[in-house]
Amino acid sequence: MPGGVSDHTLALARALQAQGFPPAVLGQRGDARRFAPLLCRTGVTVVELDRAVLELGLGTLLVQYVPFLFARRGVSWALCRAVSRLERRGVRLGFIVHEPYVPFTRLPWLITGWPMRWQLRYVVRRAAVVYTPVPRFAEIVRRYARPRTPVRVVPVGSNLPLGKETRAEARRALGLADGTVAVGVFSPAASGMRLDWVDRARAALAGRRDVAWISFGFGCERLPRDRAAGDGWLRVADHAAGTVARAMRALDVALAPYVDGLTLRRSSAMFALAHGVPLVSSTGHLFDPQLSGLAACETTPDGFAARVLQLIEDAAARAALAERAGRYAATASVEALARTIVDDLGRGGDA
Repeated sequence: MPGGVSDHTLALARALQAQGFPPAVLGQRGDARRFAPLLCRTGVTVVELDRAVLELGLGTLLVQYVPFLFARRGVSWALCRAVSRLERRGVRLGFIVHEPYVPFTRLPWLITGWPMRWQLRYVVRRAAVVYTPVPRFAEIVRRYARPRTPVRVVPVGSNLPLGKETRAEARRALGLADGTVAVGVFSPAASGMRLDWVDRARAALAGRRDVAWISFGFGCERLPRDRAAGDGWLRVADHAAGTVARAMRALDVALAPYVDGLTLRRSSAMFALAHGVPLVSSTGHLFDPQLSGLAACETTPDGFAARVLQLIEDAAARAALAERAGRYAATASVEALARTIVDDLGRGGDA
């Protein structure tokens, strides 16, 4: 099915193929044709996972780990059994931990949170290597994994392909006038997006006729929230990959503030960096400090608004931040992740 982890699996599979290690992809649902010409087998439930791996003669299994992918409540004894059987058969196991377990913030999670923690410990103790895009999650995994198991902080990268149009072509297609600074928010309905910070920046720029505001991607209709302040937003409602890429290519500044801070798991923000667009984001309890080298990450809504204002008024500042965004390919792309996986798991057998 199309979506965050599914789209990431597609992007990663293609990146591994480009590295010379085309994988077989196993999934429960979805359209296997999206992965062509790679081998993709759908209809594989977690109960059948180990049998499918052995039938295909795979020597390595890399698992996209989010607890709720395997069970409605996030706890799957079938996953634990499959992992155990594969380990006994000599299959090397790797896990990309996108989310380790739920916090104890809701009544149902008070019950399921402990089994999720036990499950995480069980599977990562059988792993040859564990990846995660969040430093805080790496700290958690290291407490559960065997002492010598490598636990690496890695990027997720952008799930979408780069736009093929030039910036000038993209701006013409959106009707943006010369001299207009385009400020955009991609996927405003993403979990943890601080729309109140975006509102603060917009308020600081009220009345600026040289600024065009663009929202696109998931939940683009959510902006603006303050209708009394007037509209002035260009909403790109078409979610097709090419249309989304065109909107991103047209931007001068991208805004992506999150409650938990910018991390390598934020594929929407990575999509902006992949296009070399100056990105303004935020810090938070999961913030990855290394991303200060790629984006402007502010600690307060006022600081966020001030940075956006600076970038709109200062073309040189935008250019400098765009240069920092250009480091994405080497450090934060799905291709960088694929290179790490090949080095760890791809040299010794089929995956």
